[in-house]
Amino acid sequence: MNRREFLAGSAVAGLAAALPAAGNDCKPCCGMPKLTPPAQPAQLNLCLQWWLIPTKDDINAKLDYLEANDFQAVEITSKLDWLREQGPKLVDALKGRKLFLTTACGPSRFDYADKAKNDAEVERFMPVLEILGQMKAVGLIICPARGKPEVGLKELREDFVTNTGKRLAEKAAACGTEIVLEPLRRGETPFMRQVADAAKMAQEIGKGCAVMGDFWHMMWEEPSYFAAFVAAGKLLKHVHIASLGNRKVPGTDGELDNYVDGFRGLKFIGYRGAVSMECGYPAKGKDARGKPIMPNDEEKHALIKNMVALLRRQWAEA
Repeated sequence: MNRREFLAGSAVAGLAAALPAAGNDCKPCCGMPKLTPPAQPAQLNLCLQWWLIPTKDDINAKLDYLEANDFQAVEITSKLDWLREQGPKLVDALKGRKLFLTTACGPSRFDYADKAKNDAEVERFMPVLEILGQMKAVGLIICPARGKPEVGLKELREDFVTNTGKRLAEKAAACGTEIVLEPLRRGETPFMRQVADAAKMAQEIGKGCAVMGDFWHMMWEEPSYFAAFVAAGKLLKHVHIASLGNRKVPGTDGELDNYVDGFRGLKFIGYRGAVSMECGYPAKGKDARGKPIMPNDEEKHALIKNMVALLRRQWAEA
């Protein structure tokens, strides 16, 4: 039995212990929530990050590829220079297309002992949020801490929900977008590693703050993909996906790449955001100098085509 199976079994056992015995009356006061179906059925909107689209570096060529290969969304970088230069062109190119602009992804951290550094990080993202709002993007992915935080976790959390994260969320809301909190896995951070943790902080921060889940990180931290997504509920605005063995294109790790439990959770909450590929392409081997041989665009396309078929099939099974 592996760690995930043990934790999942423990979660189920704990739930069973909390439920009344068969034949006992279950009164409304027992604390169990009333579950209602979502207002709209869930929808699988597949998404590629901009730099993973296997075409030439041309906006229309990349968007044409997405439309021709059953994608509904695109994820971009949070680099300010790129947004200023390419953002308006991308917005124009999206007009008349059945694609939406989801999140912008880039490195962030707000765990410095030096308050001035945290303030500088907040200010760095203010113009990014302004542009994302103008572009009508879903939001900006934020990771509050990476590596080993320079301050205590209690202090970091308090500052993020009342100061750094709060200021960013207020700015995002004023611009018509959101910050999207991303839990990371152990080894990457000791802070905010589960979707429920992020959802609790988003609730405390309030308007302008949402959460996301990443199948790769969740594999290490969550006993159940289903439960994690249900814990986020309406706060869930974005999902990352990768193969569950080597963090490559889904479908390249064989039977490990099973997302049905997570997809059931997304269906349960009526999720209609993007499921975005965040990973790498697998190398085909190594050359004489020991360097990896990467697939060409045609080979990448074959991997993506297989991924789309796999995810659509598993979504139908969920």
